[in-house]
Amino acid sequence: MGGTRKGGARLPSWLRRAPRSAWWEWRAGRAVVVSVIGALLCTAVLEASMLYEDPLWKQWVRTQLIDGYAFWVDALLVWTLVVAVWALVGRLWVVLAGFGALSLVLSAVNRTKVELRQEPVYPSDLDFVGEAGFLSTQVTTSTVVDVLVAAGAVVVVVLALGRVVRRWAPALGTEGLPGQGRRIVLAFRGAVLVTCVALLLPALSFHDDRNPWRGLYEVGGVWRPWNQATNYRANGVLGGYLYNLPIAAMPEPEGYGEEAMAEIAERYGAVADSVNAQRTGSLDDVNVVLVLSESFSDPTALDGFELERDPIPLTRETMAGTTAGEMLAQLYGGGTANMEFEAMTGQSLALFRPQLTSPYQMLVPSYEDYPSAVGWFESQGHESLAVHPFSTGMYRRGEVYRVLGFDGFLYQGNMANRESVAANGFISDRSAFTEVLQRIQGEDGPLFVNLVTMQNHIPVQGNYPDPLAVEGADAPDLASRIGQYARGLEETDEALAAFLASLEETTRTTGEETVVLFYGDHLPGIYDDTVTRANPGTAMYETPWFAWSSAGNTADPQPLTSAAHFMPLAYQVADAPVPPYYALLDAVRAEIGAMEQGRFVTPEGEVLRRDELDAEARQVLDDLTMVQYDFTLGERYALDDMWPGAAAGAPATP
Repeated sequence: MGGTRKGGARLPSWLRRAPRSAWWEWRAGRAVVVSVIGALLCTAVLEASMLYEDPLWKQWVRTQLIDGYAFWVDALLVWTLVVAVWALVGRLWVVLAGFGALSLVLSAVNRTKVELRQEPVYPSDLDFVGEAGFLSTQVTTSTVVDVLVAAGAVVVVVLALGRVVRRWAPALGTEGLPGQGRRIVLAFRGAVLVTCVALLLPALSFHDDRNPWRGLYEVGGVWRPWNQATNYRANGVLGGYLYNLPIAAMPEPEGYGEEAMAEIAERYGAVADSVNAQRTGSLDDVNVVLVLSESFSDPTALDGFELERDPIPLTRETMAGTTAGEMLAQLYGGGTANMEFEAMTGQSLALFRPQLTSPYQMLVPSYEDYPSAVGWFESQGHESLAVHPFSTGMYRRGEVYRVLGFDGFLYQGNMANRESVAANGFISDRSAFTEVLQRIQGEDGPLFVNLVTMQNHIPVQGNYPDPLAVEGADAPDLASRIGQYARGLEETDEALAAFLASLEETTRTTGEETVVLFYGDHLPGIYDDTVTRANPGTAMYETPWFAWSSAGNTADPQPLTSAAHFMPLAYQVADAPVPPYYALLDAVRAEIGAMEQGRFVTPEGEVLRRDELDAEARQVLDDLTMVQYDFTLGERYALDDMWPGAAAGAPATP
């Protein structure tokens, strides 16, 4: 019996003669090794969510294990968390089971978002936790079940393994210990917990100068903010997540101040005066309707497959007869609220820090009012109305619309027209257009309406019994998705044409004019790698748009542009005078047709970095940067001169 301990655990021969303290130290050492291995495995599971092609594995090995050390820093962060929780609860195997399951779930969530939108999970995505109903529509029930079963299996396996080998890993518990022993163990665990918390806290201030965690990631590493998926692959999933923690939206531009802003306001006031001297129209008594059409794009423009027919012939006909073109979307498969933000504010995400992934979630709600077209049109005598046939919580729109100052907000809970044509259950575009048309016809004064539709939001599988036939797609499920999506586009195409025809009839019978600015926010996240590889450059980021007047139009094709430049184009269609801010936006558009984070596209289609722009383009871009800072983080020195009344703030009561 001398060779065994109570409970039957047989000791190695060399340990039978060792003192008890040596035995405990040996077990503690084994436990530390197990915790390190567990942390490495959890980190590997997280990293795997970003590695879905063989070439990416090779890139990952080089960037994280050869040129940089992001994997090891991620693992150190995970291990510190593991030890902290271990010290708190005292059961290593319970901790590892929990971390293993959590890592698997987070990896699945990250992978799903990458597949749908080609971007990883951001800190701001925590806002969607309260939108469980919406999130459930983005993944199949079988996928959720598979992930939960796998996570449960991880817990069971790790706990079972712990029961088998726990004799080699001390529990750090206090059960059965005398008073002094209990106090010693608790003091030790407390010291470990405090140490770990002290090590982890700096991660929350990741953007501070000389932050130790950021310094570790930057040893041999380079941040890649222009492509966050690449950024996460190169700098680790946790490193990428920390990089996107909240930070000031913009650095203060060099030379910013009241005098500099007065000079800019005077300069573009003169530009506006010159433009307005040539214009004879007005928007004072004209309805203005912005239509962000969810996932509206032109699939016939893509290579890699063929549709049996054009799904948007009526929209194409409208575009051929008015001011129209293609918009550069920020993202593939997502970014709806960002395009809406740009269209209404004229502010470009290209000029914000890359960590500002969602102004609606991370910037606007912190203000009492925010400069936008809402306040501007209200100051010109328009009543403002937001329409979004979904919940008020998506991208915090309920809060955002109050800050922007909308007079009213129609959503799925208070709309009169709520019919659906798709199996996904989203309110149809025809219903949304009918809602807007009824509001226009029921109001005596002019309206400014911002409509964000939902019909063509994913999922698209099984939405229609008669999808369009697709040829050339490599996989049957890809062909099915494209055919279903294209059938939804036909519904939108017909509903939009009917909406415009009704507005024209209203103008003929009553003289009431309406200007519509219609645009797609991004391509749907339905295409696989074969399609994305067949469409390089900006092809997977281009969506149709047009500015149209019910009083008549002239064909005016435009080069690739950004949503931030839309409102001046609406004024151009109406031949209406512009405020100095819109004159500035037009000056920028003349030099830089489109811009999004990390890329500037000239009207000739050349993609450049900011430092590659010519002197005139850099000057107007610097002016816009200064104005954007002034309107957001600055003192708003130039707001009253350049965009009077734009900061409204107010009810936006649903």
